[in-house]
Parts: sequence; C-alpha cells; structure tokens
Amino acid sequence: MIRPFLFCALLLAAGMVRADVLPLAQVLDRAEDGAALQAKAAELRALDALKEQREAEAGWQWFGSGSTGHYHELVTEDLRDDYYGRDLALGLRHPLLGSLRRQVQAVSAVELEQQRQQAQRLLRLAEQRLALRSAYADWWRAEQEERWCKGLLPASQTARERLARRQQGGWLLPSQARLLDGQWQGLQQRCRQSALLVDDTRASLAGLADMEIGLGQQAEAESLSTQVLPLSNWRQALEGHPRLQERQDELRHAERNRQSPWYESVDSSFSVAQSYESRSGASKSGDGLVAALSLSAPFDLMNYGRARNREGEARHQAALAQLEAERQQLLQSLGQTLQAQRQAALDLDREREQLAVADQALREQRLRAERSVSESPAEELAVELERYNSGLRLIAAWHAAWLREAALRLFVDDDQALAGLLGPQRLDWTAPGVVGAASKGVGSTGWSQGVYLWKSGALLNPATRHAELRELRRAGMTRLYLGLDGGQVADIPALRKQLQDALDDAHAQGVQVALLLGDPAWLEPGGRQGLLDLLGGLKGLPFDALHLDLEVEQLGWPVPDRRLQDWLDTLGAVSGVVSWPLELSSHPRWFAEPVAGATCVPCALPKRGVRQVDLMIYTRNPARSAELAESIARRWPALRFRLAQSVEPQLPTEESWAGASRTQLREQLERWRTRLQPAGITGVDWQDWTHFPR
Repeated sequence: MIRPFLFCALLLAAGMVRADVLPLAQVLDRAEDGAALQAKAAELRALDALKEQREAEAGWQWFGSGSTGHYHELVTEDLRDDYYGRDLALGLRHPLLGSLRRQVQAVSAVELEQQRQQAQRLLRLAEQRLALRSAYADWWRAEQEERWCKGLLPASQTARERLARRQQGGWLLPSQARLLDGQWQGLQQRCRQSALLVDDTRASLAGLADMEIGLGQQAEAESLSTQVLPLSNWRQALEGHPRLQERQDELRHAERNRQSPWYESVDSSFSVAQSYESRSGASKSGDGLVAALSLSAPFDLMNYGRARNREGEARHQAALAQLEAERQQLLQSLGQTLQAQRQAALDLDREREQLAVADQALREQRLRAERSVSESPAEELAVELERYNSGLRLIAAWHAAWLREAALRLFVDDDQALAGLLGPQRLDWTAPGVVGAASKGVGSTGWSQGVYLWKSGALLNPATRHAELRELRRAGMTRLYLGLDGGQVADIPALRKQLQDALDDAHAQGVQVALLLGDPAWLEPGGRQGLLDLLGGLKGLPFDALHLDLEVEQLGWPVPDRRLQDWLDTLGAVSGVVSWPLELSSHPRWFAEPVAGATCVPCALPKRGVRQVDLMIYTRNPARSAELAESIARRWPALRFRLAQSVEPQLPTEESWAGASRTQLREQLERWRTRLQPAGITGVDWQDWTHFPR
C-alpha cells in the first residue's frame, strides 16, 4: 500500500508545481491601483469639494456687522447729543451683474480643472497599462529565452568539446576553433544569466502591478497584428486621445468666455438686513429693516470692456492654436509609432524566415554528415550556432513587435469599436522547437490546431508555397492534413518532388504534415489495392502521419457489420505497408459504449495500427462537442483523440462554425484547450482550409 500512496503523492505534488499561465488581462486589471492613479482620484475628490464651495459662493450669503462708539451728534446748530451707542445688523446678500458672473466663472474654472484632471487620469491610466504590458512582455521574453537555453546549454557544451577534440587532432585550424568556441561560450554566458533575468523581470512586474506572482506562474504571448491599417484610418482614434480631449475642453471654456457682457465690469450686490441700535441714556432700543443695492465699476468703463473682449478673443485664439498644435504633435507621434510597428512586423517576419532557413540548413548538414565518411563538424557546428542565435533573435523580434503594438494600443484600448484599426489578422506565438521533431512525430501528444487541405495546390506550388505556409502559420495552424487530387497523383515522380519540398519547408517552420487520403471505394475489398498502390508510390516521404478519411456511412446507411469488418481490414492492410503513424477520421457514433454482439471498432483499431482518431463532432454547441469528446477519450484510453469541427458554409448552421471570425474561433479554441487537454484530447482540426476565415 506504500507504493500507490507514494505515487499519488507524487502526482499531487506535480500538479501543485505545474506552471500556471498568468493572463495579461489579469495584470492590466491592476492598472487603476497604481499610486499615480490613486493620486489623480484624490485630486478629483478635492475638486468636487472645491466646486461645492464655489457654487455656494455664487448664491445667497448671510452677513452680520456690529459696532460701538462714542458719538457727538448735532441735533441742531446749537445742540449736540453726546452718547455711547451700539449697532448690530444681520442680513442676506446676493451678488449681481459682474460680481455674479465672476462667481459663476469661478465654478466653470473648477469644472475645467475637473475635466483636465479627468483627461490626465485617462492619460496616466493608458501609460500605466503600457508600463504593465511592457513589463509583462519583458518577463515573457526572459522566460522564452530561458526555455530556449535549456536546449542550448547542453548543445553548447557538446559543441565546445567536439571543437576541442577536432583541434587537438589537427582537423581544425586553431583560429577557426577559437572563433567558434568563443561564439558558443558567449551563448553559454548569456544563457547562464537567463534565470536571474526571469527573476528580475518577474519581480519588476510584481512591483509595478502590486501583486504576488508565484514561481510556478508563467507569461503567455499576446497575439500580434500582421497588418495595421494606415494612418488615414486612425483620425477617429486620434480625436479620442486624452491629451486632445484636454485641449478641446480648454477651447470650449475659452469659447464660453470669448465675449464679455456689458455688465462684466460692474460689481453689484443686493442685500436685506435687520438692524438694531441702542444708546446710552435711552430707555428703548431702535431697529429697522434695510434693503440695499450696491454698484461699483472702473472709471473708464468703455476701455475696460474693450480690454476684456480683447483678452477673451486672444485666449480663444490661443486655445484654437494649442488644440491644432496638440493634434499635429499627436499625428506625428502616431505616424512614427505606426512606422516603428510596421518595421518591427517586418523584422519579425524576417526572423521567422531566418529560423526556418537555419532549421533547414541544420537538417541538411546532419543528413550530409550521416552520409559522409569523414567527420567535418565545423560547418555543422557553425550552422547549429546560427540556429540558436536565430532563435534568440526571433524571441527578441517578437518582443520588439509586441512593444510597438502596445504603444498603438494607447489609442484604442478605451474604445472597442476602434480595435479594428490594428487589422483583421492576428499572429499567435509559436515557440521554436527542436530540429527534426516534426519529422519524427515528437510532441504529437501536445495541443495543436490543425486544418484539412483537400486543395493542396498552393502548398505544392513553389511560387505560392511560401505565402500559403505564412498564412497557415498566421492562422495558428501547426498541423496540416494534405490532400491529393486525381491530377496530382497521375504523375507520381513529379508529385514526390513537390511533396518533398513542401514537407521540408513545413517542417522547417515547425509544422507537422499528415498525408490525407479519402475514397469510400477503398473500404471494399475490390478497391483496396488501389490505395495500397498509391501508398507504395509515396513510400519514403517524411510525412508525420497517414490520415485516412474513410467514413463507412458514405456507402449507405444503416452500416452492416460486414462493412465494419471491411473498414478494419483496409486499415490493417494499410498498416502493414506504411511506416507512418496511422490516423483516422470518424463519426463519434462508433466510439459509444460497446454493444454486446456488435463489432467494437475502438477495441479493434489499436490492433490495426491506428493510434489517433479525429472525432467529427459537427455541432456549433461547444459544450456538447466538448462533453462528447471528453467522454469518448476517457472511455477508450488506448487511443488518442482530436476534435474535428467544420467551417463549411454548405452545412446547416447548427453544425458549422461558418461565419465566425478568426478571433471567435481563437477564443473558442482556448476554451476547448482548457477543458479537453486534461482529458487527453490533443487538439482541434478544422474542415477545411478553403472556408477558414482569412
């Protein structure tokens, strides 16, 4: 009982330390918690209180006065009354004319400051998002370089040892060996610092976001735009920028104060007061109700008014000029940012191509070394060195493009309607892999997105292959099912050359390619030999798998047991003549609970060499497809499964994802991955590339 308990404990521990993705959206949610944003929020609360004060000052006010004194009051020319008197007055006063206007302008000035502070708050929020996104991208880059270095460090040590042996044996010039050794050593030193860089960037992001980031958490690359719209389309986004909004608020304030009314210079107030008076020697006190109107104005009222109007006009012209200057400055800054983003996208595309070339060159060098009698490692080690450097440059290029696009997001983050300015096509990150992994089937149990290419002419044509592969990669496809038509298979020698070149280019970009064949006639004993002959003509090509789309329902329904046996016999015959892993497309009905006395298809498939099945669960209800695929995968653990979905417009709307955008499919793919990968489902395949959203 101890060993099972220990095994369970190890599994639990492994689950606890499994890397967990920290979404960028979760980090960006912390943007408003920064100290700068908190300070702006406090400023806005202070301005709210100040506005209440100015509004109170523009209304009724109470006043009071009191006085005491010794008075010598003349009653007549010869009679003077000497007394001590005390006076008290209490009343209400309201500003009028120019006095009232100035109080209202004081309220407007506070409102303008509120608008200015709100615009500055939005600007600080955008800057905080940019800082968080940049710090997250830095962390991602450090993690990617650390992962790349896990393969680089052992390879570099082996390379240096081989160089030392070849130099000692006299096979390499000392200068040549020292040059290559110094370059490998430089990569080693860089990689030995990668763990510290990951810790530093993680700590920097945690401090900036004021959140805890666990050691088991990791960053995930944000998809990038491949074709941002030109500057002329960005005018609307420019008008919504906080800096321009601040200038527009100032212009509106200047327009309100552009012309001064005639009473602007007249200070005036109306008051009502109750007075009380007492005198020494008098037995009674006096009182009275007094209403008063006070007016005052500059002596040269006309010149004062003209000067006020000139001031208002000048401030209006200044606000107009400042608005236009701010617009021009933003337009220039946006243009430079767009140019930098386009250049970064070009650099990224070039580095992806360079890595593909380096992969192909290294593969060719290794093939040459296998066929060569004498060992000449210098050229191979130089190519391998270039490939590792190319991988680091690719990571850096993605990071640079990410930062450039983050700067553009300052203009569109607060308005989802403007998100289309970043372009309709997005590119997902695919980490560079080990050379030769695709051709050997390595990593086939991981998660991937695939697509059926029944029309493969663009991929086989050298003139269009590069563009087709690039478009497939941009769509996130890392697994292709390559179909052939009658015209292509009519000339097997020419077809083999086309397939070899296409497979080399696809594998160099980390894309797996399965040979896709499907003809219901091959299910019958009489047509089976035609399939075997075709496979014999294509034997030896480096396909990652043979995928047969043989649906027994195509020959009629219901399906008799004899036809199921023919299906299994065809699969068995194919398995005996090919060396590729054998895969199958099938309706999910054949993987339900087995029925007594009926042929158990999933029980027989492993014996026929089939290890993976695409479940054609055509429904637009993702919960239903996930539930069915999950139950099948758990019911038949001896097989691996993938989920096949359709985007074909000719199918009923409830069975096809036709009309869905690429963003919708990408988001749904991620939801499927979260649910299905733990159940052993290895990915999703789309039927087919012709109708996939571009």
